[in-house]
Amino acid sequence: MIENLINEMEEQIDSDDFEEVQEKCMFEIENEDLGISVVEPLLLFMERHPLSDFGMPGAIVHHVEQFYKKGYEDLLIASVTRRPTLHTVWMINRIKNAGENSDKYVKVLNDILERQDVEEEIKNSVKDFLSK
Repeated sequence: MIENLINEMEEQIDSDDFEEVQEKCMFEIENEDLGISVVEPLLLFMERHPLSDFGMPGAIVHHVEQFYKKGYEDLLIASVTRRPTLHTVWMINRIKNAGENSDKYVKVLNDILERQDVEEEIKNSVKDFLSK
């Protein structure tokens, strides 16, 4: 079920209707009450679209952040380590700003700046987050 909904979002990622499709799919996911098991597939979806606009913060972020302090942080770090995106580095920054273990999240962000496989747009966001 989660795969079908992610595929539906995947097909619409570049369309003008993406926000509406994303909200519909996330509504269905939330109604299934699948818990934290959906976080990793959603993050993998975001990884496949590192520069895409998922909203501010968007339905996916709203959903996965409900698992804050319930295992979401480690899944997010793993995602950012695999493939940083504009949205996932922003999510890391939000956790960093919450104050707990902020050094850990600063390190994750700093590591991104050393990578050759990360787009400059993402690195610029990271630089901005680290300067504040």
